Amino acid sequence: MSSSFSVAWYQLSYHKVKLAVAAAGVVVAVMLMLVQLGIRQGAMDNSVAVARRFTADLVVVSPRTKTIFASAQFPRRLLYRLGALSEVADITEMYMGQGRFRNPWDKLEFPVSIYGIDPQNPMMNLPGLERFQERLQLTDYVLFDGLSRKNYGPVLSFLRQQGTLDVEVNLRKVRIFDSIDVGISINTDGNLFMSPANFLRMFPERQPGSVDVGLLRLKSGSDVKHVRNQLRELLGAEARILTRDELVASEIVFIRENAPLDFIFGMGAAVGFFIGFVVVYQILYTEVTNHLPQYATLKAMGFSDHYLLRVVLSQSMILSLLGYFPGFLLALGLYRVATNAIQMQFTMTVGRALFVFALTIVMCGLSAMIAIRKVRTADPADVF
Repeated sequence: MSSSFSVAWYQLSYHKVKLAVAAAGVVVAVMLMLVQLGIRQGAMDNSVAVARRFTADLVVVSPRTKTIFASAQFPRRLLYRLGALSEVADITEMYMGQGRFRNPWDKLEFPVSIYGIDPQNPMMNLPGLERFQERLQLTDYVLFDGLSRKNYGPVLSFLRQQGTLDVEVNLRKVRIFDSIDVGISINTDGNLFMSPANFLRMFPERQPGSVDVGLLRLKSGSDVKHVRNQLRELLGAEARILTRDELVASEIVFIRENAPLDFIFGMGAAVGFFIGFVVVYQILYTEVTNHLPQYATLKAMGFSDHYLLRVVLSQSMILSLLGYFPGFLLALGLYRVATNAIQMQFTMTVGRALFVFALTIVMCGLSAMIAIRKVRTADPADVF
């Protein structure tokens, strides 16, 4: 252990209460930065989760569709043109809409997202759906999202006890016969999955020839972007065709432009950084001021300003380490609390953990650089 680090540690640990208070300030700053950035990323990921669940190579949407959660329809006949290319292996369609789910226990209505999908070929990653392909074809039979919010009532427990549950959606009686776990987002509190025929029964005003999304799977080895460009000529201006990654990117752009996630949670992270900076600066400035005679004596003995700077920087490094790891663990706990409370998945990533760790080092280092200025101007003759 270097002499400057030893001096820094002994100086900080001499007043244990002050050290605990300083570390607590860094803990709060780290926790706030991790939580704010984690919720921001979690909300963003959940908002584009539906687009990421598509397993199709290409996606067709209306040119008026800005986000698939508020999709416009386009003529289904356009999809029939796309099979003209030999690279296209399979085509399916999907209907999407917002309905009113009446809680059968308290009779209150809540919005729910409804998906009309081909049970035999959904081209979506919906774990467990394959077990219900035949039953989904039955009239007014629907699947419930087991990760939906609790305001729909104790649906899952009722299904486990009774097997099925009859509910009203859009004033139409339907039967929930089972559930799959998909997940919600800031755009929806719950999901129902059904066949296209049942979807059109639930939305009688919808024209069967108008669909929300077209999904295409290409033959193995096909150049996705090349095929996309060819299909654009077949669709003309009546529809837009995107790769799956392009759809996800467009959804992210829409969320950032229309939901102020970056500003709100970015501001929260900035506030956390500022709190930590102020706390660490006050602690280090107090330490420097209280030990100014000792610093001046070291300078009189021949120690350079560079050495004294290393002492204060070592103190800042100690505070950053003492504050980061407890703050990291607290943030993990808050992620779990937020996941259970909001029913949206929030997880820690290695990139975010390293980014906040670097911010913590910078935060404490800047505080040290400002606090050390008084030492540089200290003259032993003036002090004594």
